[in-house]
Amino acid sequence: MMKRFEKLLIISCLAWNSSFAQMAVSADVLGGTPLTGQAYMNVKGTPYLLENWEKGSVTLASGKKFENLDLKFDQVINQVIFQDADGSMKAFSQPIAAFTIGKDANEHEFMRGVDGIYYEKLVTGKITLWKKNHKTLIDEKPYGSATVQRNILNNNTYYVGELTQLAKIKTDKKSVLELMADKANDIEQYMKKGKLSPKTESDLVRVIMYYNGL
Repeated sequence: MMKRFEKLLIISCLAWNSSFAQMAVSADVLGGTPLTGQAYMNVKGTPYLLENWEKGSVTLASGKKFENLDLKFDQVINQVIFQDADGSMKAFSQPIAAFTIGKDANEHEFMRGVDGIYYEKLVTGKITLWKKNHKTLIDEKPYGSATVQRNILNNNTYYVGELTQLAKIKTDKKSVLELMADKANDIEQYMKKGKLSPKTESDLVRVIMYYNGL
Protein backbone atom coordinates (compact mmCIF):
# COMPACT_ATOMS: atom_id res chain seq x y z
CA MET A 1 0.00 0.00 0.00
CA MET A 2 2.83 2.38 0.92
CA LYS A 3 4.66 1.66 -2.36
CA ARG A 4 1.48 2.40 -4.29
CA PHE A 5 1.10 5.72 -2.46
CA GLU A 6 4.72 6.64 -3.19
CA LYS A 7 4.22 5.80 -6.86
CA LEU A 8 1.12 8.03 -7.04
CA LEU A 9 3.00 10.84 -5.28
CA ILE A 10 5.86 10.63 -7.80
CA ILE A 11 3.41 10.70 -10.72
CA SER A 12 1.61 13.74 -9.24
CA CYS A 13 4.90 15.60 -8.76
CA LEU A 14 5.96 14.86 -12.32
CA ALA A 15 2.60 16.08 -13.63
CA TRP A 16 2.85 19.27 -11.54
CA ASN A 17 6.40 19.94 -12.75
CA SER A 18 5.31 19.38 -16.35
CA SER A 19 2.40 21.78 -15.89
CA PHE A 20 4.70 24.38 -14.30
CA ALA A 21 7.15 24.07 -17.18
CA GLN A 22 4.36 24.70 -19.69
CA MET A 23 3.26 27.77 -17.70
CA ALA A 24 6.83 29.08 -17.63
CA VAL A 25 7.19 28.71 -21.39
CA SER A 26 3.96 30.58 -22.07
CA ALA A 27 4.30 33.14 -19.27
CA ASP A 28 4.87 36.00 -21.73
CA VAL A 29 1.35 35.73 -23.19
CA LEU A 30 1.67 39.09 -24.91
CA GLY A 31 4.69 38.10 -26.90
CA GLY A 32 6.03 41.36 -28.23
CA THR A 33 8.87 42.60 -30.34
CA PRO A 34 11.60 44.66 -28.61
CA LEU A 35 11.98 48.20 -29.96
CA THR A 36 15.42 49.59 -30.62
CA GLY A 37 16.86 52.77 -32.01
CA GLN A 38 16.62 56.48 -31.21
CA ALA A 39 14.12 57.61 -33.84
CA TYR A 40 12.74 60.46 -31.71
CA MET A 41 15.90 61.95 -30.24
CA ASN A 42 16.08 65.77 -30.34
CA VAL A 43 12.51 66.11 -31.57
CA LYS A 44 10.21 69.03 -30.85
CA GLY A 45 6.80 67.66 -29.92
CA THR A 46 5.78 64.13 -29.00
CA PRO A 47 4.97 61.20 -31.28
CA TYR A 48 2.71 59.74 -28.60
CA LEU A 49 -0.92 60.37 -27.77
CA LEU A 50 0.14 60.76 -24.13
CA GLU A 51 3.78 61.44 -23.32
CA ASN A 52 4.04 59.17 -20.24
CA TRP A 53 3.18 55.51 -19.78
CA GLU A 54 -0.52 55.16 -19.01
CA LYS A 55 -2.60 52.21 -17.87
CA GLY A 56 -4.84 50.69 -20.49
CA SER A 57 -6.38 47.57 -21.97
CA VAL A 58 -5.83 45.81 -25.28
CA THR A 59 -8.15 43.50 -27.22
CA LEU A 60 -6.39 41.40 -29.82
CA ALA A 61 -7.95 40.45 -33.14
CA SER A 62 -8.19 36.92 -31.73
CA GLY A 63 -10.58 38.21 -29.05
CA LYS A 64 -8.16 37.93 -26.13
CA LYS A 65 -8.21 40.95 -23.82
CA PHE A 66 -5.47 42.16 -21.48
CA GLU A 67 -6.03 44.69 -18.71
CA ASN A 68 -3.85 47.00 -16.65
CA LEU A 69 -1.02 47.30 -19.16
CA ASP A 70 1.44 50.18 -19.34
CA LEU A 71 0.85 51.59 -22.82
CA LYS A 72 1.89 54.29 -25.25
CA PHE A 73 0.38 55.00 -28.67
CA ASP A 74 2.84 56.16 -31.32
CA GLN A 75 0.72 58.24 -33.70
CA VAL A 76 3.52 58.80 -36.19
CA ILE A 77 3.66 55.12 -37.15
CA ASN A 78 0.21 54.06 -35.80
CA GLN A 79 1.69 51.59 -33.31
CA VAL A 80 0.64 50.56 -29.80
CA ILE A 81 3.57 49.92 -27.44
CA PHE A 82 3.65 48.25 -24.04
CA GLN A 83 6.20 48.31 -21.25
CA ASP A 84 7.46 44.86 -20.28
CA ALA A 85 8.16 43.79 -16.70
CA ASP A 86 11.86 44.57 -17.17
CA GLY A 87 11.05 48.13 -18.30
CA SER A 88 11.76 47.54 -21.98
CA MET A 89 9.51 48.87 -24.75
CA LYS A 90 7.82 46.30 -26.97
CA ALA A 91 5.42 46.30 -29.90
CA PHE A 92 2.63 43.75 -29.97
CA SER A 93 3.39 40.75 -32.17
CA GLN A 94 -0.32 40.04 -32.75
CA PRO A 95 -2.88 42.32 -34.46
CA ILE A 96 -4.86 44.62 -32.15
CA ALA A 97 -8.59 45.14 -32.68
CA ALA A 98 -9.15 47.79 -29.99
CA PHE A 99 -7.48 49.42 -27.01
CA THR A 100 -8.04 52.02 -24.31
CA ILE A 101 -5.39 54.21 -22.72
CA GLY A 102 -5.60 56.65 -19.81
CA LYS A 103 -7.89 56.82 -16.82
CA ASP A 104 -11.29 58.30 -15.98
CA ALA A 105 -11.90 61.58 -17.83
CA ASN A 106 -8.61 61.19 -19.65
CA GLU A 107 -9.42 57.74 -21.04
CA HIS A 108 -9.17 57.35 -24.81
CA GLU A 109 -10.89 54.53 -26.71
CA PHE A 110 -9.54 53.34 -30.06
CA MET A 111 -10.66 50.78 -32.61
CA ARG A 112 -8.86 49.51 -35.69
CA GLY A 113 -10.45 50.50 -38.99
CA VAL A 114 -10.52 48.44 -42.16
CA ASP A 115 -7.54 50.49 -43.38
CA GLY A 116 -5.46 49.43 -40.37
CA ILE A 117 -5.60 52.88 -38.77
CA TYR A 118 -6.65 53.26 -35.12
CA TYR A 119 -9.57 55.68 -34.81
CA GLU A 120 -10.53 57.29 -31.52
CA LYS A 121 -14.22 57.08 -30.63
CA LEU A 122 -15.32 60.46 -29.27
CA VAL A 123 -19.13 60.14 -29.23
CA THR A 124 -21.53 57.20 -29.55
CA GLY A 125 -25.20 57.45 -30.54
CA LYS A 126 -27.35 58.49 -33.49
CA ILE A 127 -24.17 60.11 -34.73
CA THR A 128 -20.97 58.34 -33.77
CA LEU A 129 -17.96 60.63 -34.01
CA TRP A 130 -14.45 59.36 -34.69
CA LYS A 131 -11.10 61.08 -34.79
CA LYS A 132 -7.91 60.22 -36.64
CA ASN A 133 -4.81 61.99 -35.42
CA HIS A 134 -1.93 61.16 -37.72
CA LYS A 135 1.27 62.83 -36.62
CA THR A 136 4.03 63.55 -39.09
CA LEU A 137 7.76 64.00 -38.54
CA ILE A 138 9.13 67.00 -40.43
CA ASP A 139 12.79 67.99 -40.73
CA GLU A 140 13.45 71.72 -41.00
CA LYS A 141 16.73 73.58 -41.27
CA PRO A 142 16.34 77.13 -39.99
CA TYR A 143 17.98 79.80 -42.14
CA GLY A 144 21.60 80.26 -41.16
CA SER A 145 21.63 77.17 -38.92
CA ALA A 146 23.95 74.22 -39.40
CA THR A 147 21.62 71.81 -37.60
CA VAL A 148 18.29 70.26 -38.60
CA GLN A 149 15.28 70.74 -36.34
CA ARG A 150 12.90 67.78 -36.24
CA ASN A 151 9.27 68.69 -35.54
CA ILE A 152 6.19 66.56 -34.99
CA LEU A 153 3.00 68.01 -36.43
CA ASN A 154 -0.61 67.05 -35.60
CA ASN A 155 -3.09 66.26 -38.36
CA ASN A 156 -6.62 65.80 -37.00
CA THR A 157 -9.45 64.49 -39.18
CA TYR A 158 -13.00 63.71 -38.05
CA TYR A 159 -15.42 61.06 -39.30
CA VAL A 160 -18.96 59.89 -38.58
CA GLY A 161 -20.72 56.56 -39.09
CA GLU A 162 -19.84 52.93 -38.57
CA LEU A 163 -16.17 52.01 -38.38
CA THR A 164 -16.55 49.86 -41.50
CA GLN A 165 -17.88 52.80 -43.53
CA LEU A 166 -16.65 56.12 -42.20
CA ALA A 167 -17.57 59.44 -43.76
CA LYS A 168 -15.17 62.36 -43.39
CA ILE A 169 -16.77 65.57 -42.14
CA LYS A 170 -15.84 69.23 -42.16
CA THR A 171 -15.98 71.01 -38.83
CA ASP A 172 -17.40 74.34 -39.99
CA LYS A 173 -20.85 75.45 -38.80
CA LYS A 174 -22.56 74.99 -42.17
CA SER A 175 -21.36 71.40 -42.60
CA VAL A 176 -22.33 70.43 -39.05
CA LEU A 177 -25.84 71.85 -39.49
CA GLU A 178 -26.21 69.91 -42.75
CA LEU A 179 -25.16 66.76 -40.92
CA MET A 180 -27.97 67.33 -38.41
CA ALA A 181 -30.47 68.76 -40.89
CA ASP A 182 -33.51 67.25 -39.13
CA LYS A 183 -32.70 69.31 -36.00
CA ALA A 184 -30.79 72.17 -37.62
CA ASN A 185 -32.76 74.96 -35.91
CA ASP A 186 -32.34 73.40 -32.47
CA ILE A 187 -28.63 72.84 -33.05
CA GLU A 188 -28.05 76.37 -34.32
CA GLN A 189 -29.78 77.85 -31.27
CA TYR A 190 -27.78 75.57 -28.96
CA MET A 191 -24.48 76.66 -30.55
CA LYS A 192 -25.48 80.30 -30.44
CA LYS A 193 -26.53 80.18 -26.80
CA GLY A 194 -23.37 78.36 -25.70
CA LYS A 195 -21.08 80.30 -28.07
CA LEU A 196 -19.88 76.98 -29.45
CA SER A 197 -17.69 76.53 -32.50
CA PRO A 198 -17.52 73.04 -34.06
CA LYS A 199 -14.00 73.85 -35.24
CA THR A 200 -12.99 73.21 -31.62
CA GLU A 201 -13.04 69.50 -30.80
CA SER A 202 -14.59 69.89 -27.35
CA ASP A 203 -17.39 72.04 -28.80
CA LEU A 204 -17.95 69.62 -31.67
CA VAL A 205 -18.32 66.79 -29.16
CA ARG A 206 -20.81 68.83 -27.10
CA VAL A 207 -22.90 69.65 -30.17
CA ILE A 208 -23.11 66.03 -31.33
CA MET A 209 -23.89 64.79 -27.83
CA TYR A 210 -26.67 67.36 -27.63
CA TYR A 211 -28.08 66.22 -30.98
CA ASN A 212 -27.93 62.57 -29.93
CA GLY A 213 -30.00 63.44 -26.87
CA LEU A 214 -32.81 65.15 -28.79
